[in-house]
Amino acid sequence: MKILRFLPIAAIAFLAASCQNGGSASLSENSSQTDSLMYYLGQMNAADYLREANRDTTMKENSQKQAYLSGVRAGLAALKDGNEAYNKGVMLGMQMASQMMSFCEQMGVEINKNSYIGSLQSAILADTLPNTVEAQTNFRTVMNHIEAAKEERDQQASRESLKQVAQGAALPMISEDLYGKVVNANDSAALTEGEEVNLVGTFTKENGEELNLPLPPKGKIGNKRNFPEILSSAMLTLKSGETGEFLTTAHALLGNRTRQMNLEPTDVIKMQITPTAVPKPEEKEDKAK
Repeated sequence: MKILRFLPIAAIAFLAASCQNGGSASLSENSSQTDSLMYYLGQMNAADYLREANRDTTMKENSQKQAYLSGVRAGLAALKDGNEAYNKGVMLGMQMASQMMSFCEQMGVEINKNSYIGSLQSAILADTLPNTVEAQTNFRTVMNHIEAAKEERDQQASRESLKQVAQGAALPMISEDLYGKVVNANDSAALTEGEEVNLVGTFTKENGEELNLPLPPKGKIGNKRNFPEILSSAMLTLKSGETGEFLTTAHALLGNRTRQMNLEPTDVIKMQITPTAVPKPEEKEDKAK
């Protein structure tokens, strides 16, 4: 089938399995070459599943394993030999279904699949080539509106969550996205924006689980390439070498990287940080004299 050229190697092998009748859970001496091929591919894909299950323990539940296997069977039965147009449609449908589910989860909106099908159908059946430039422009405009609405919802929800936790911890408010106080004061100079600092800190979730955030040990306060804006705001309330305890949210600290860190925007993050000013070149020379 020509559809093979659209599929990755592993999927091609799976598709080949659909041309075989039956199957066994183990190899026998009389197995054919294709049976052997499918058996070993099954072993490799099983290893992929079990490795993922080590990261997501819900996948170790028998009900989830059975659901996964049912999905694989449905996928193997979806394509029709000799009907390339149908198979291309199946592949696009599966791709779009995955993207739609991900979009709904990330953006917190519902999708009417009939709107997509109606648009696709009307253009194809009318044999009219859509203006893709116009479609892309309008798509981006609507997407911007959806993203802005999601950002506003996340901000409001995260601030409310933060406020409740901060009140329980009796931490004073610095801004709507930041609460905190100095826990180890000294008489050194106050830190200023643009100042280079060495930063030592721990970041934990509300349940005490420590987060391994990709933050540099040294950088300039206020430089967004070095530190998140909310972290710079926290440092500006401290003097060099002081330790501060702060509460913020995953939304304020990580922005659109929140879900990459397996966090929700409303998750409250505890920051205990000690920034120390890096001596300027002239200060180093004075100390050396």
